[in-house]
Amino acid sequence: MSGWDEDVQQFLAYWFSGFAEGLAALDVASQDCMLRACGRACAASYTSEVFETAWRESGSLGRFLERLAIAFPAVHYEQLAPRTIRVCIERCGCDLVNLGLVTSPLLCACSMHNLRENFAHALGIPVEVVMETTILQGGAQCEFLVRGAFPHEGS
Repeated sequence: MSGWDEDVQQFLAYWFSGFAEGLAALDVASQDCMLRACGRACAASYTSEVFETAWRESGSLGRFLERLAIAFPAVHYEQLAPRTIRVCIERCGCDLVNLGLVTSPLLCACSMHNLRENFAHALGIPVEVVMETTILQGGAQCEFLVRGAFPHEGS
């Protein structure tokens, strides 16, 4: 958090610890509602545009995934089946985690919703994202499965 004065850093540390505590006290449905909105907002801040541009410039699902891998070098995209893509993330991409403001694995649902928003927005189809494991949960990397009626090659 370089560039921020010590008072702001201390405030943010306290505020986000309260946020994490409040989030943990919510029932699962309320947590999901909150983190869905957070994931959508995070996608709108940057990644949704990257996904949309990658799809518009690719012409096929395979090239789309290749473009995403170039845009996000710490992320690997693999089509496992016609309706399933595995996304493996080598290091956490959440700015809140990387700034040391968030350590709760509950926030990983935000990343799951962010990924759903990015794929759905770019491809124009509904998708489901399943969180397999995350770094904050103790995994070596974050892994998600994205499921949907993806366009076939040449579509």
